[in-house]
Amino acid sequence: MELDHVFVLIAPNGPELAYLKSLGLTETYRRKHPGQGTENICFCFDNIFLECLWITNPADATSPAIARTGLYERSQWRTAGTSPFGLAWRDSPSTPPIEIPTWPFRPPYLPPGMTIAVATDSDDPRQPMLFKSPGSSPPHAWLPEKRGALQHQAGLADITSVILHWPSTASPAPALLTLAANTILELTPAEDNLPSLSLFAARRASATPLHIRLPIHPGDVPA
Repeated sequence: MELDHVFVLIAPNGPELAYLKSLGLTETYRRKHPGQGTENICFCFDNIFLECLWITNPADATSPAIARTGLYERSQWRTAGTSPFGLAWRDSPSTPPIEIPTWPFRPPYLPPGMTIAVATDSDDPRQPMLFKSPGSSPPHAWLPEKRGALQHQAGLADITSVILHWPSTASPAPALLTLAANTILELTPAEDNLPSLSLFAARRASATPLHIRLPIHPGDVPA
């Protein structure tokens, strides 16, 4: 398996967006999710994309079709002790698929007959939402005609490491441990006991990667 993309739940138009743009990142696209009650802005790197996601309609996000994802509960992470993150994997073309127990999620905006396989371990909203990406290739393969939509203008290429800083409120579930054992995802204790995600992006002209840390907590001074 390969890590496909990560999301972080933020407040609508939260400070994370200005922070990412201050690092020189280029917004690749944004989408609304009718019936799911969410909206996003995505920043695509060569191999992985970063998604900032927020709730626009709590009634939709807590409807019977969506509720099991825990998206609304995760959006309340600052007070609820839940995880604001989502991690998607895709099968590697060079190795046999690794099985993770999942259930079929069918949000209203998907084409007929299409579902998203969500890890059953994600039923605990203290865990990240883990799911198999509907896509099967990295961004550089499906954005070749839009090179400006990748992060090349900022001198960046692949995400080389993704570190989930894990608070002590829950132990990592088996599905999360499987991702950490088979992808570039790493798990490490959160020194301040606050959930956060670090991404390291390779620079084309420097051996020192760009460090991106999300979400923004009170008192943070974004680089």
